[in-house]
Amino acid sequence: MTFLSVLLLAILAFGLIAGIGWYFSDDQRAKRAMRGAPRRVIADVLEGERARVVGEVHVEAPVASPLSGRLCAYWRVIVEEKISRGKSSYWRTIVDEAGGVDFFLRDDSGKALVRTSHVQAVLDGDARGGSGFLNDPTPELTAFLAARGHDTQGWIFNKTIRYREGIAEPGETVAVVGRGRWERDPDEAARAGEGYREAVSPKRLVVEAPESGPLLVSDQADVTQAD
Repeated sequence: MTFLSVLLLAILAFGLIAGIGWYFSDDQRAKRAMRGAPRRVIADVLEGERARVVGEVHVEAPVASPLSGRLCAYWRVIVEEKISRGKSSYWRTIVDEAGGVDFFLRDDSGKALVRTSHVQAVLDGDARGGSGFLNDPTPELTAFLAARGHDTQGWIFNKTIRYREGIAEPGETVAVVGRGRWERDPDEAARAGEGYREAVSPKRLVVEAPESGPLLVSDQADVTQAD
Protein backbone atom coordinates (compact mmCIF):
# COMPACT_ATOMS: atom_id res chain seq x y z
CA MET A 1 0.00 0.00 0.00
CA THR A 2 1.41 3.35 -1.03
CA PHE A 3 1.84 6.32 1.28
CA LEU A 4 -0.91 8.18 -0.61
CA SER A 5 -3.33 5.29 -0.07
CA VAL A 6 -2.56 5.22 3.65
CA LEU A 7 -3.05 8.98 3.86
CA LEU A 8 -6.42 8.81 2.08
CA LEU A 9 -7.60 6.01 4.36
CA ALA A 10 -6.52 7.99 7.41
CA ILE A 11 -8.44 11.05 6.14
CA LEU A 12 -11.53 8.95 5.44
CA ALA A 13 -11.33 7.31 8.87
CA PHE A 14 -10.97 10.69 10.58
CA GLY A 15 -13.91 12.07 8.61
CA LEU A 16 -16.05 9.06 9.50
CA ILE A 17 -15.25 9.37 13.20
CA ALA A 18 -15.96 13.12 13.13
CA GLY A 19 -19.24 12.54 11.31
CA ILE A 20 -20.38 9.91 13.79
CA GLY A 21 -19.47 12.19 16.69
CA TRP A 22 -21.42 15.07 15.14
CA TYR A 23 -24.50 12.92 14.44
CA PHE A 24 -24.67 11.61 18.01
CA SER A 25 -23.83 14.93 19.70
CA ASP A 26 -26.29 16.30 22.24
CA ASP A 27 -27.26 19.18 19.94
CA GLN A 28 -28.01 16.99 16.94
CA ARG A 29 -30.00 14.54 19.03
CA ALA A 30 -32.00 17.44 20.46
CA LYS A 31 -32.72 18.79 16.98
CA ARG A 32 -33.87 15.38 15.74
CA ALA A 33 -36.17 15.14 18.76
CA MET A 34 -37.57 18.59 17.98
CA ARG A 35 -38.20 17.79 14.32
CA GLY A 36 -39.89 14.55 15.36
CA ALA A 37 -42.32 16.25 17.74
CA PRO A 38 -45.77 17.09 16.31
CA ARG A 39 -46.00 20.74 15.30
CA ARG A 40 -49.00 22.65 16.63
CA VAL A 41 -50.21 26.21 16.51
CA ILE A 42 -50.55 27.54 20.03
CA ALA A 43 -54.35 27.39 20.15
CA ASP A 44 -54.38 23.69 19.15
CA VAL A 45 -51.99 22.30 21.78
CA LEU A 46 -53.84 19.82 23.99
CA GLU A 47 -53.59 19.67 27.76
CA GLY A 48 -50.54 17.57 28.67
CA GLU A 49 -49.42 17.14 25.05
CA ARG A 50 -45.74 17.20 24.13
CA ALA A 51 -45.60 19.36 21.02
CA ARG A 52 -43.44 21.71 18.97
CA VAL A 53 -44.60 25.31 18.93
CA VAL A 54 -43.00 27.94 16.67
CA GLY A 55 -43.50 31.64 17.23
CA GLU A 56 -42.00 35.06 17.76
CA VAL A 57 -40.16 35.78 21.00
CA HIS A 58 -41.59 38.41 23.34
CA VAL A 59 -39.99 39.10 26.71
CA GLU A 60 -40.99 41.62 29.34
CA ALA A 61 -37.60 41.93 31.05
CA PRO A 62 -34.81 40.78 28.72
CA VAL A 63 -31.38 39.88 30.04
CA ALA A 64 -27.99 40.79 28.61
CA SER A 65 -25.96 37.94 27.14
CA PRO A 66 -22.66 37.59 29.03
CA LEU A 67 -20.12 38.15 26.24
CA SER A 68 -21.73 40.45 23.66
CA GLY A 69 -24.20 42.19 25.97
CA ARG A 70 -27.12 41.68 23.57
CA LEU A 71 -30.60 41.78 25.10
CA CYS A 72 -32.38 38.46 24.87
CA ALA A 73 -34.77 36.01 26.48
CA TYR A 74 -32.23 33.18 26.51
CA TRP A 75 -28.53 32.71 25.72
CA ARG A 76 -25.97 29.95 25.38
CA VAL A 77 -22.19 30.29 25.42
CA ILE A 78 -19.69 27.60 24.38
CA VAL A 79 -15.99 28.26 25.04
CA GLU A 80 -13.23 25.98 23.76
CA GLU A 81 -9.51 25.92 24.43
CA LYS A 82 -6.97 24.61 21.94
CA ILE A 83 -4.86 21.87 23.50
CA SER A 84 -1.56 20.89 21.87
CA ARG A 85 0.03 17.49 22.33
CA GLY A 86 3.27 17.26 20.40
CA LYS A 87 2.46 17.67 16.71
CA SER A 88 -1.28 17.28 17.20
CA SER A 89 -3.88 19.53 18.74
CA TYR A 90 -7.58 19.53 19.47
CA TRP A 91 -10.30 21.79 20.85
CA ARG A 92 -11.59 21.05 24.35
CA THR A 93 -14.85 22.52 25.60
CA ILE A 94 -14.21 24.26 28.91
CA VAL A 95 -17.58 26.04 29.31
CA ASP A 96 -21.00 25.20 27.91
CA GLU A 97 -23.51 27.32 29.77
CA ALA A 98 -26.95 28.80 29.16
CA GLY A 99 -29.38 31.04 30.98
CA GLY A 100 -32.30 33.39 30.59
CA VAL A 101 -35.80 34.19 31.73
CA ASP A 102 -39.32 33.00 31.03
CA PHE A 103 -40.69 34.47 27.80
CA PHE A 104 -43.71 34.43 25.50
CA LEU A 105 -44.07 32.94 22.05
CA ARG A 106 -46.71 34.40 19.75
CA ASP A 107 -48.16 33.01 16.55
CA ASP A 108 -51.30 33.87 14.59
CA SER A 109 -53.45 31.79 16.95
CA GLY A 110 -52.34 33.19 20.31
CA LYS A 111 -49.53 33.30 22.84
CA ALA A 112 -47.72 30.80 25.04
CA LEU A 113 -45.68 31.34 28.17
CA VAL A 114 -42.40 29.43 27.97
CA ARG A 115 -40.97 28.33 31.31
CA THR A 116 -37.16 28.12 31.25
CA SER A 117 -36.33 26.37 34.53
CA HIS A 118 -34.96 23.28 32.70
CA VAL A 119 -33.82 23.94 29.12
CA GLN A 120 -31.59 22.44 26.47
CA ALA A 121 -30.96 25.19 23.92
CA VAL A 122 -29.53 24.82 20.41
CA LEU A 123 -28.92 28.37 19.23
CA ASP A 124 -27.08 29.84 16.27
CA GLY A 125 -23.63 31.01 17.46
CA ASP A 126 -23.98 34.39 15.81
CA ALA A 127 -21.47 36.16 18.09
CA ARG A 128 -17.97 34.70 17.96
CA GLY A 129 -14.52 35.62 19.16
CA GLY A 130 -11.54 34.41 21.08
CA SER A 131 -7.94 35.01 22.04
CA GLY A 132 -4.48 33.77 21.22
CA PHE A 133 -0.97 34.90 20.35
CA LEU A 134 -1.07 38.69 19.85
CA ASN A 135 -4.86 38.56 20.27
CA ASP A 136 -5.98 39.66 23.72
CA PRO A 137 -9.30 38.45 25.09
CA THR A 138 -12.05 40.95 25.72
CA PRO A 139 -12.64 42.00 29.33
CA GLU A 140 -16.02 40.26 29.14
CA LEU A 141 -14.45 36.95 28.11
CA THR A 142 -11.75 37.23 30.79
CA ALA A 143 -14.29 37.94 33.51
CA PHE A 144 -16.70 35.24 32.29
CA LEU A 145 -14.00 32.56 32.37
CA ALA A 146 -12.45 33.76 35.63
CA ALA A 147 -15.83 33.45 37.36
CA ARG A 148 -15.86 29.79 36.26
CA GLY A 149 -12.31 28.97 37.32
CA HIS A 150 -10.56 29.40 33.95
CA ASP A 151 -7.68 31.69 32.97
CA THR A 152 -7.06 33.20 29.53
CA GLN A 153 -3.33 33.63 30.23
CA GLY A 154 -0.79 30.86 29.72
CA TRP A 155 2.75 30.75 31.12
CA ILE A 156 3.84 33.53 28.78
CA PHE A 157 1.24 34.15 26.05
CA ASN A 158 -2.51 34.20 25.86
CA LYS A 159 -4.17 30.81 25.66
CA THR A 160 -5.75 29.99 22.33
CA ILE A 161 -9.46 30.21 23.04
CA ARG A 162 -12.55 30.54 20.88
CA TYR A 163 -16.18 31.04 21.79
CA ARG A 164 -19.59 31.26 20.20
CA GLU A 165 -22.63 32.86 21.79
CA GLY A 166 -26.19 32.30 20.62
CA ILE A 167 -29.30 34.11 21.78
CA ALA A 168 -33.07 33.98 21.44
CA GLU A 169 -33.77 37.67 21.02
CA PRO A 170 -37.02 39.66 21.00
CA GLY A 171 -38.80 39.36 17.65
CA GLU A 172 -36.86 36.27 16.58
CA THR A 173 -38.63 33.10 15.40
CA VAL A 174 -37.96 30.26 17.81
CA ALA A 175 -39.20 26.68 18.20
CA VAL A 176 -39.84 25.09 21.58
CA VAL A 177 -40.72 21.49 22.39
CA GLY A 178 -42.26 20.77 25.76
CA ARG A 179 -45.39 19.79 27.61
CA GLY A 180 -48.42 22.03 27.13
CA ARG A 181 -50.56 23.11 30.05
CA TRP A 182 -53.51 25.51 30.01
CA GLU A 183 -53.99 27.95 32.88
CA ARG A 184 -55.99 31.05 33.69
CA ASP A 185 -54.44 34.10 32.00
CA PRO A 186 -53.94 36.71 34.74
CA ASP A 187 -53.25 39.51 32.25
CA GLU A 188 -56.45 39.00 30.27
CA ALA A 189 -58.44 38.46 33.46
CA ALA A 190 -57.19 41.75 34.87
CA ARG A 191 -58.18 43.58 31.70
CA ALA A 192 -61.63 42.00 31.86
CA GLY A 193 -62.15 43.49 35.32
CA GLU A 194 -64.06 42.14 38.26
CA GLY A 195 -67.10 41.17 36.20
CA TYR A 196 -65.60 38.02 34.64
CA ARG A 197 -66.66 34.60 35.92
CA GLU A 198 -64.06 31.96 36.74
CA ALA A 199 -65.85 29.42 34.53
CA VAL A 200 -65.30 31.53 31.43
CA SER A 201 -62.04 33.24 32.40
CA PRO A 202 -59.48 33.52 29.58
CA LYS A 203 -56.77 30.86 29.33
CA ARG A 204 -53.18 30.86 28.17
CA LEU A 205 -50.86 28.04 27.17
CA VAL A 206 -47.79 27.30 29.26
CA VAL A 207 -45.00 25.25 27.65
CA GLU A 208 -42.60 23.69 30.14
CA ALA A 209 -40.14 20.85 30.53
CA PRO A 210 -41.77 17.40 30.60
CA GLU A 211 -41.01 15.05 33.48
CA SER A 212 -38.80 12.96 31.17
CA GLY A 213 -36.32 15.69 30.23
CA PRO A 214 -35.64 19.33 29.41
CA LEU A 215 -37.63 21.84 27.41
CA LEU A 216 -35.97 22.07 23.98
CA VAL A 217 -35.39 25.49 22.40
CA SER A 218 -33.87 26.31 19.00
CA ASP A 219 -33.73 29.21 16.56
CA GLN A 220 -32.18 27.13 13.75
CA ALA A 221 -34.06 27.07 10.46
CA ASP A 222 -34.12 23.29 10.05
CA VAL A 223 -36.16 23.14 13.25
CA THR A 224 -38.31 26.27 13.01
CA GLN A 225 -39.27 25.65 9.37
CA ALA A 226 -39.67 21.86 9.47
CA ASP A 227 -43.27 20.60 9.17
